[in-house]
Amino acid sequence: MIRSKRILWVLGAGLAVSAGSLWADNATPMAATQTAPTTAVAPATEAAAKPKSGNPTIAAIQAAIDLDAAGNTTAAVEAFEKIQTKSKNLEAWRLNDEAGVYLKVNDDAKAVSLLEGATTANSKNYVAWNNLGTAYEETGDTDKALDAYQKSIDAAKAAGADSAKAEGNLAALQARVGATKQGGAAAAGEASGNSTDASGGN
Repeated sequence: MIRSKRILWVLGAGLAVSAGSLWADNATPMAATQTAPTTAVAPATEAAAKPKSGNPTIAAIQAAIDLDAAGNTTAAVEAFEKIQTKSKNLEAWRLNDEAGVYLKVNDDAKAVSLLEGATTANSKNYVAWNNLGTAYEETGDTDKALDAYQKSIDAAKAAGADSAKAEGNLAALQARVGATKQGGAAAAGEASGNSTDASGGN
């Protein structure tokens, strides 16, 4: 499944990270809501400072994620929609995590809308950019997916964070696009050759 390999998730408890994911580039912490093989990750940068403990917005985001993890998708979406954020950074994380619910239930168009909002709220949020790339890819918008993965890489590097996840996603998509183009060119060549043979026989 594409999603399980490409998506990065955040939530609002301690400063942790999902396996193979990128570190947060702002004050919102991250944790896993998606399964992936475990790998070591680099320590957080200064840009990923811990939030104040007891932050009610972070607690509300965590509660919504917990509802989703327990299989209560509808309740999770309702909880995300009720959260009032006071900063663009937290709004980006709220939208990113809500989009995760929609990606899990294959509502990719809604996920795209939410993730576009997340990257508008915080254009430095490389986790949201990576997830937006995945959502675009799921909806078949390859050009936008390539662009979003590149923006994730650029934002991660600007923050001094690990960009390996987005780099892997970008390389994999570029390989698939290249294979598709080569296959299309070969098919066009065969069709052209067949028409020549047919006309030559007339």
